[in-house]
Amino acid sequence: MSLDPVKVVTKVNRGPSETFDAFMSRVSHWWPLETHSVSPYLGEPAPESVVIERHEGGKIFEVSTKGEHRIWGTILDYQEGRRVAFSWHPGSPENEATTVTVDFELADDGKTIVTLVHDGWEARGDKATEIGGNYLTGWADIIQNRFTDFANVV
Repeated sequence: MSLDPVKVVTKVNRGPSETFDAFMSRVSHWWPLETHSVSPYLGEPAPESVVIERHEGGKIFEVSTKGEHRIWGTILDYQEGRRVAFSWHPGSPENEATTVTVDFELADDGKTIVTLVHDGWEARGDKATEIGGNYLTGWADIIQNRFTDFANVV
């Protein structure tokens, strides 16, 4: 069974380089750590931060209040200012990883079109349809609202 990818598009009032940097280096400022991270699911406070290592093979991880690193994924493709793709498995085994690709494209008006595509749902087995549906609404809120609002004012 193949499921359609989740696709979310937004427009940010900044150029691609600034928008990319806000996404990669300031994720702790716009990501909903209280509800969308591993630590609270373990009965702990929201993590201190999220780190995205800016190179292929780099890790995406949260840093708990105890200083523990909890892996969310690994950078698969890194093109500074233009694109990042990564495996995605926060709180799940690596063999259940899906893939997220985020493109940052210069629009005619000098702003940035951000396109996030999340696929590979088959790795989630019998729960793929349910999990994919949750991510459809989750990514829309996180990218179109939280990230866009943050990136427009930094």
